[in-house]
Amino acid sequence: MRIPTNRAGALILAGALMLLNFAPPSKAADHFLTIGGGDSPTYNQVSLEKNVLFFQHLLEDVEAPDVAHEIFFSDGEAGSRDVQYVAADKLPQVNLVLSRLFNQEEGVNLQYRPHKIPNLSGASSREELRKWFDRIGARLGESDRLFIYFTGHGGPGGPNNGRNTNFSLWNDRPMSVVEFTGLLDKLSPKLSVVLIMVQCHAGGFADVMFNNGRAGPIMSAGRRCGFFATTPDRNAAGCTADISEEDYRDYSTYFFAALDGKTRTGKPVTPPDYDHDGKVSFAEAHAYTVLNSDTIDIPITSSDVFLRQFSKARGDGLLSSDSPFDSLLEHASPAQRVVLEGLAKELKLKAGAEVASAKQLADKIDADRKNSEKQRTARWNDADRAAKGITQRLTRRWPELSSPWNPRVPELLRDEGPRILNWIEGDRQYARFRTAYDQFQAATDRDLALDHQWSKCQRFLYTVDSIALGANLEQIATPSLIARYRQIIADEAGTFPILPGKQ
Repeated sequence: MRIPTNRAGALILAGALMLLNFAPPSKAADHFLTIGGGDSPTYNQVSLEKNVLFFQHLLEDVEAPDVAHEIFFSDGEAGSRDVQYVAADKLPQVNLVLSRLFNQEEGVNLQYRPHKIPNLSGASSREELRKWFDRIGARLGESDRLFIYFTGHGGPGGPNNGRNTNFSLWNDRPMSVVEFTGLLDKLSPKLSVVLIMVQCHAGGFADVMFNNGRAGPIMSAGRRCGFFATTPDRNAAGCTADISEEDYRDYSTYFFAALDGKTRTGKPVTPPDYDHDGKVSFAEAHAYTVLNSDTIDIPITSSDVFLRQFSKARGDGLLSSDSPFDSLLEHASPAQRVVLEGLAKELKLKAGAEVASAKQLADKIDADRKNSEKQRTARWNDADRAAKGITQRLTRRWPELSSPWNPRVPELLRDEGPRILNWIEGDRQYARFRTAYDQFQAATDRDLALDHQWSKCQRFLYTVDSIALGANLEQIATPSLIARYRQIIADEAGTFPILPGKQ
C-alpha cells in the first residue's frame, strides 16, 4: 500500500487505521478434529468407520456448512483394505462347523475393504497429528472451541501410572495421556477444548486437565473438559465388524443421537432437555447415555474426575453416599436427578434405601457372574473334549484338514463339503459337542447381561458420589479450585449452535 502524501489521503489513512483498531474481534468458531481407526486392518472394525460418518452427519445438522473439520483415519488416502467387516454372504455350514471344531472360529467370516470416509485430512498417525497441532491447532483463536473426537482402540496404563492410558495409532505405537497432553499444550490456554473419547480405558484422558497429564494438585493452564465412554481401568463397548448399525450400542451411538435428535438410522429421539431450557447440552447427552445405554460402560466426565481429586465425601457437615436419598437429589443437577431416578426404577432399588440397595444388588450380581463364569468354563471344556475326539477321527479320513493352510483344503471343501459335513454330523460325539457349545454360548450371553446390569449399578453409585463430592467442594476447596470447577461445569454444559432449519 502506497503512503498518501496529501492531507485528504492522510485523513483517509487515519480513518482506516482507527477502523482497524476498533474493529470487533473475529467471531468465535467451532473447530473439529476427529481421530479414528485401529493400528492395523485386523483391529479396524467397520463400526469405527461408521462412527466417523455418524459424526459427520451430526455436524451437517448442527453446524455451518463450512465448519472446520479435519479427519485422520486409519491409512488416510493410501487405499489399502483397512476396514474389517462381516461378510454379507452366508458362511457355508461346513466352514462354520470346522472352524468351531478346530477352535479357529475367530475371523472366519470377516472380510476387508478400503474405508469410505470422504474429506480425509490424513492417516491417524503420530506424524500427522503432530503436524496438525503445529500448523492448525496452534493458530486457533482464544475464543474458539476445539472438539476432539476419538473413536478407535485404547489400552491400559502401565504399572507406575495406571491412569496413563493410551489410544491406538495407525501402524504405530499407541499415544499415551501424557504424550497427548503435550500436543494439547501447544494450543492457546484460553482455547476451550472438549474431548469425546469412546475407546477402552478412555477415562484416563480426563487427566489432560492436570499439569503434564498427571493427576495431582496442579491443574493445566489449558481450558479442557471431556466425556469418556468408561473409566481408566475398564474396556468399553463397541468396535464391531457387524455392518448393521441397528445393533450398535457404543457411547457414540447414544451421545450423538441425543445431540442430533435422531439415531444412526434416522429414527427420532426425544431430546433429553432435562433442565427444560430449550436445548440439549453435552452434559445432558452424557446423562442420556449413562441412563439409556445397555453396555458394559461406566461413562465419566472431566468434572467427575476433578471432584475425586479435590473434594471428599466424609467429614462433619459433609454430604456422603450414606446421606438420605432425598438430600442427594436436592443437590443433584437436573441431569443427575434423571439418571438417579431412572436407574433406581430400572434396577428396582428399594425406595428410601436406594444406595444400599444398589450396593447389595452389585454384590449379588458379582456372585452370579462368578458362578456363571464357572459354568461357562465347564461347558467350554466339555465342548473342547468332544471336539478333539471328532477332529482326530475326521483327520484320519481327510488328513489335509489338520492344517487350514494346506493347498488341498479349498478344493476339498468345494468338492466334498457336503460329505464332510454329513460325516461330522453323524459322528457319535457331535451331538454332545453341539449341546456343550450351545450351552457355552448361552453362558457367555448370561455373563454379558450380568455385566450390563452390574455396570448400571456402578453408574448409579458413581453418580451418587459425584453429587456428594460436588456439594462438598463448595465447603472445603479454595476459591480458585471452585472457580475452575465451575468453568469445567459450564464447558460441559455447552451446546452446538443448531442453525435454523437444520433440524
